[in-house]
Amino acid sequence: MNSWMAKRMALPILVIILFIVAGFLVPVLNPDYDEAVNYLSDENGRVIAAPPFTPGEMPPLGSDKLGRNFFLLLLTGAKYTIFAALAIALLRMVLGFFFAVMYTFLPRLAGRFMKGMGESFQYIPLVIIVYALLIPLEGAFQTGVLPSNRYFFIQVIAIAAVTLPSLGIYLGEEMKLFMKSEFIQVSKTMGAGKFHLFKQHLLPQFRRHSIVLFSEQVSQTLALLIQLGVLHMCLGGLKIANFGIMESIPVYFSETNEWAATVAINIQQIFLRPMLVVVPLSLFAVLILCVNSISSILRSALIEGEGAEVKKKAEESNQDGSVVSSNDQFTLKHEQMKG
Repeated sequence: MNSWMAKRMALPILVIILFIVAGFLVPVLNPDYDEAVNYLSDENGRVIAAPPFTPGEMPPLGSDKLGRNFFLLLLTGAKYTIFAALAIALLRMVLGFFFAVMYTFLPRLAGRFMKGMGESFQYIPLVIIVYALLIPLEGAFQTGVLPSNRYFFIQVIAIAAVTLPSLGIYLGEEMKLFMKSEFIQVSKTMGAGKFHLFKQHLLPQFRRHSIVLFSEQVSQTLALLIQLGVLHMCLGGLKIANFGIMESIPVYFSETNEWAATVAINIQQIFLRPMLVVVPLSLFAVLILCVNSISSILRSALIEGEGAEVKKKAEESNQDGSVVSSNDQFTLKHEQMKG
């Protein structure tokens, strides 16, 4: 990667780092950032405002219905949102790779059956699958049987696991294409076993392209978290308390204040206080834009640039009358991943 590529990546990486640093600094600099404010009063002690406060009453973004500073809540929740997306993407990569290796070395009949099952998952929205898997645990969390940190851990595993069929089959097909390379066939002829092929060929080839696929998985995870938030299912769970005198009005709380949780908590007020929903969605959009920019730059530098170099060498060799075969077949096409 040249210096020009590094300069292009500097801004999106800096934005992500600033979000993380702010998430850690706010609780240190302002320990009472999540303290509820029942009302605002003037210098004479008269009540002048009740929550949720407007941006003018509690700058810069106002407050939620409990009177908590919305801006500080978003900054604090940034670290949970980013780290959760990174952990889920990493887990997807690891599990997907080993699933793909198993699929690659399966007998043809079993591999064909597994491919059909995996491709069928591409037509089912992942958010529906995750919601169906986790909704039984939501009741255990609400009753206090399941702690928030353990529920968070289970949610991360579930969100990562639902992509295994489609991601594993995709990677497996790429691995099968790579295994048809001439030098792989020569290795088999010379007696190379499956473990040798895995260690000496598949693993290094996957490692070369994994960073691009990882960044793509991060952006897909962030999009999935938004969808789950709209369905009132968030990382770490949502606590429910009932308010009201004449009737019971449920109010949601989050222990992590991650961005999807803030969307879920305030989605019912989208017509009254649209900023409570639009702002976290906008932050999600900025974060996804940064991740996609990094992914695009890495793809240009590590895959497309590499492919252009191989093509250039092949053309030069053909001009000399010689034939060159490239073993760079493990390409991880972005369009197929989105499908």
